[in-house]
Amino acid sequence: MDREHSQVNSLLAEAANLIRREKKAAGNVEPAEGYKRRQIEELKLFATQHNLWININSLPLSYLSKGGENEVFTGHEDIVFKLNNFEYAGEDLENFFIRIEAHNVFFSNVTYQMIGFAYNSQHEFCAVLVQPYVRAKREATEEEIAEHMQALGFEMVYEDEYHNAEYEVFDAVPNNVLYGIDDKLYFIDTQIRFRPIEITL
Repeated sequence: MDREHSQVNSLLAEAANLIRREKKAAGNVEPAEGYKRRQIEELKLFATQHNLWININSLPLSYLSKGGENEVFTGHEDIVFKLNNFEYAGEDLENFFIRIEAHNVFFSNVTYQMIGFAYNSQHEFCAVLVQPYVRAKREATEEEIAEHMQALGFEMVYEDEYHNAEYEVFDAVPNNVLYGIDDKLYFIDTQIRFRPIEITL
């Protein structure tokens, strides 16, 4: 996968580029914990300038579940809505965009699209993502997950973690991977990040 030419929908690409420009402009002048606050303010301004705010309460959606970072809703038989509060991005929102872009390449049968921004029930600023609704027979087994990841060129490091030369995929556990009625696997909610660059002396 080419880090510079990921094929993602235009809003996701625009927001990701905004965050990367903001990070580059900040350089090392600001402590790392300050990046996220500034990045969120930039995304709020971006949302206002481009009319990208979504009032979830005004949509005919039904609440499904809540995890560490997502509030999940449905109201359409083919998609789910996820309000992602950037919790797992740490102190740099670029991590969120790296994850979503990589997910859309590796798990293209259940891609994310960003459609705007909103506040969740805790009044946290969120990206609004939509993803295909998966009709599943059951959760995938650990063996099925491992086989699929190996077919993608990943090596198992731990029970739920896989690496290739460029990426780490973790939290690839049965409740995040569904076995569809079409007998295919759907990785609906894993974590992905760049592998640290090893420096040899």
